[in-house]
Amino acid sequence: MSLSAQSLFSAVRFFGHLPFYLHRRLTLDEARRLQAQRLHNRRRRLIDRLRNDIFNRPGSVYSQLFRHAGCELTDVENAINKDGMEATLHRLFLAGVYLTVDEFKGRKPIQRGSLLIQIDPDHLRSPRASYHLTGSSGGSRTTGTPVLMDMRFIRDCASNCMLALHAWGDDGWIKADWESPGAGARFRIVKFSAIDPPQAWFTHVRPDDPSLPSVTRWNTHAMRLAGWISGRPFPAPTYAPLSDPSPAVDWLSSVLASGRVPMLFGLTSSVVRLCLNAIDNNVNIEGARFMIGGEPCTQARLDTIRRAGAIPIPRYGSMETGAVAYSCPNAEHCDESHLLTDMHVVIQAGDTNPAALPPPTLLLTVLHPRSPFLMLNLSMGDQAEITSRPCGCPLYDLGWTSQLHTIRSFEKLTGGGVTFLGTDVIPLLEEFLPARFGGQPTDYQLVEEESESGQPILRLMVHPSLGPLDEAQIAEAFLSQLATGPAPAARMIQMWRDSNTFHVSRRPPVVSRAGKILHLHRQAL
Repeated sequence: MSLSAQSLFSAVRFFGHLPFYLHRRLTLDEARRLQAQRLHNRRRRLIDRLRNDIFNRPGSVYSQLFRHAGCELTDVENAINKDGMEATLHRLFLAGVYLTVDEFKGRKPIQRGSLLIQIDPDHLRSPRASYHLTGSSGGSRTTGTPVLMDMRFIRDCASNCMLALHAWGDDGWIKADWESPGAGARFRIVKFSAIDPPQAWFTHVRPDDPSLPSVTRWNTHAMRLAGWISGRPFPAPTYAPLSDPSPAVDWLSSVLASGRVPMLFGLTSSVVRLCLNAIDNNVNIEGARFMIGGEPCTQARLDTIRRAGAIPIPRYGSMETGAVAYSCPNAEHCDESHLLTDMHVVIQAGDTNPAALPPPTLLLTVLHPRSPFLMLNLSMGDQAEITSRPCGCPLYDLGWTSQLHTIRSFEKLTGGGVTFLGTDVIPLLEEFLPARFGGQPTDYQLVEEESESGQPILRLMVHPSLGPLDEAQIAEAFLSQLATGPAPAARMIQMWRDSNTFHVSRRPPVVSRAGKILHLHRQAL
């Protein structure tokens, strides 16, 4: 079935199931019970996924990997019961049962010795999921992956979200969403509706923009109609672009003035821009809560949000996986988050591994039988530190005793022929340049363009709001600092200088189609 036909059928299912979903509002006791059940049965659920979704489907991608590794179901099941889930999954990883992000996205074929398989994400859709909500990932690394979601998966995500918000003090917060139109926003709105109906919905793009896919506009109308029929109406989307987020700022201020607490979900860089707008215009949003994700939650970005008097609540996850971790209220690191072990098993690649991944690379196994994708030891291109610190917060007491922090993409940033790790470039853009020349973490960005002749051009975007600056001085400071890295990179940076590849442009950073301000943005001339 084509993606367009799948989208149509999913839209019909979505409209048919939404009223029933909305009538069954979650309670805190129910959320705790569901989470405890999932946590208690996680070993059984992993074995169930192996048996029904992999070994009983001999032509599936993972089934082929298991056969090539010489692993039978009984062997794996015995190992899980004897040695535990994480130890068994790590042994399977070493035996070649894993997928890298490039393999998952279809950018590279799977190759394990003599085994060669070319796949795309469609080959990894969960076989037991009924797809109700269609969309795509934000496309930070690609043009976006089609994502199809089951309402039962969304409800379980909602129960964990409810527990996370309660741990942060939610006793009736007024909820809203601020994202580009699409399935991500609809997912968030529907998820919040299982807890408390959201009162506002802001978008980076005009809801009537003709460039939006017709299915996106139709689904929005259908969702609002289903909400009205159910007696739990959804708010209409309100245009609030990054260039002028004042509609969202004013909404936050008005909720606070009424004596209530607003909680807005948004992309990290978007929320930073919103808070700067509030500060610049002397709008009081002190006490507002922001659940943020989709991009690295660095100390510089969190400091900007807190400077506006707001409270950030980082979240780690993706459209493909749902939430993987929620922020710890007693965090020792800026993005320290509790791993949702009732929904996922996470291991790290380690020092010696067959995929040549950085040791802190995260490999995710999704336990929910109706998750968008079947994932077992799959790397989404991220790395983090994993700890188990008795922090004493409510999330730890629920049994989520493992934490992640310093969550970053390890995928290499390549600009103008020079390759760096994102962890090397981000501090320069968010800390070094603002400290030296002023501005905020989202005022600087690398943009790689390609001329008509195919020559690379790398621009350092510097927001014009910073006022008069010496562009040559900015360029020299950035390149000199970057050249303190590995010797090969320093030699390549000298080539930038010689070939006039690197330029400073006084333009606002480019916003991606998902509403993100990426640290390195690529576009063609």
